[in-house]
Amino acid sequence: MRAGAAALDRDARREPGRRGLPPARLMWDVVVAGAGAAGLVAALAAADRGRRVLLLERDAATPSTLSLSGGLIAAAGTRWQDEPDSPARFAADIRAKSGDAVDPLLLEAVTHGAAEALAFLDPILPLHLHTGARWPGHSAMRLHATPAESGSELQALLRQAVARHPGIELRDGVAVTALLPGVAGVEADGQIEAGAVILATGGFGGAPDLVGRFCPEAAAAVHVGGALSDGAALRWAEALGAEVRCMDAWQGQPHVSPHLMGRERPRFGGALPALGAILVNRLGHRFVAEDMGPSELTPHLLAQPGSVAVEIWGEAAHQAALSGGPFRHAVACGAVTECADAPALAARFALPLAALAETLDALRRQPDGFGRQAWGHALVPPFYAAEVTGALAHTQGGLRVDRNARVLRPDGSVIPRLFAAGGVACGVSGHGAAGYVPGNGLAQSFALGFRAGRAA
Repeated sequence: MRAGAAALDRDARREPGRRGLPPARLMWDVVVAGAGAAGLVAALAAADRGRRVLLLERDAATPSTLSLSGGLIAAAGTRWQDEPDSPARFAADIRAKSGDAVDPLLLEAVTHGAAEALAFLDPILPLHLHTGARWPGHSAMRLHATPAESGSELQALLRQAVARHPGIELRDGVAVTALLPGVAGVEADGQIEAGAVILATGGFGGAPDLVGRFCPEAAAAVHVGGALSDGAALRWAEALGAEVRCMDAWQGQPHVSPHLMGRERPRFGGALPALGAILVNRLGHRFVAEDMGPSELTPHLLAQPGSVAVEIWGEAAHQAALSGGPFRHAVACGAVTECADAPALAARFALPLAALAETLDALRRQPDGFGRQAWGHALVPPFYAAEVTGALAHTQGGLRVDRNARVLRPDGSVIPRLFAAGGVACGVSGHGAAGYVPGNGLAQSFALGFRAGRAA
């Protein structure tokens, strides 16, 4: 505990006029469960209003969904954008992908709230507009990032801001196990009372039983999100009568190494197809239009022999992709191979040379047999390549919330003092994997985290 926070804690717990006697029960204004993207933003937003915030994290050393991500936040109408954009245009792009399956109030909260959150964080985070590639599903450049374009960097900067704030106490190694009756606080190594509780514990990607039940299409995918995303908070809120929505929604990640390197599977980031990369299966054949959204691309990859493909790109794409933190890390891990020509590529990945040569030659013929529209940089030797598999990054379904992130019952009534943001709350992806638009996971986490902190 920081010295300043410890003193504040002692002073708050002393009863007036009873100096030196055992402390009374501590009452926090806001307790936030989970120190990922949504929880960190929520804590900062609540503390900025002068509230005393307790932020509880089960294990800060365990990689989170945020730290494992590319750290790209979708937001429209911000000061960093060079072209005209707006929350309404952002919402239209989401509806085009999700098929109007998203609750209009939630869509409004996310598309407006993401820009509000970034404006609030502007003095805290060194943000810029990502311009390395145009991502599928976005009609404008609206992905924002910190300098290294890395989720681990973004998380570190947010945690540093939390550590500096005198109104926030972060307790690591504390697992929330239940909500107190009437949402009067949480159970976590004893009872902790609070005026409001914000659930930000992540989705259920780390709970195979829930994934198999709600997202069977993703059951065969390796989970590359936060290991502590076990869906526990969903169960607590459901026990209070909360409604859940779009539980079959998930974000796929098709650019993940099938090989463990140390304790992790390197991720190559989703920009490679926009920069010109192609995918070939073990037979040396392409099997899909690679420029579709990365999430909807994932089931196509999982359907290939062994659920594995080889992703191939050229020098220009390689240099452009190096702006992304996950890609740089994958290169540093040795997950990317440089091959001088097609025979070297075929030999390195045990691909049939004749089939691979035909595949590469066919790229010059248009229109493309798979309907691909965007090609990026020309694919010419030397080639760079890596084996990839389809992965589950995080789930997108969860608790139904209103525009201020208050948890709702099926009849639309509010569960008093309970808020939810990030993976534990329903996202804006509709159903399945195809509705996810890159950057929307962090857009929801930042928007609802900010609004939850303000409202709580």
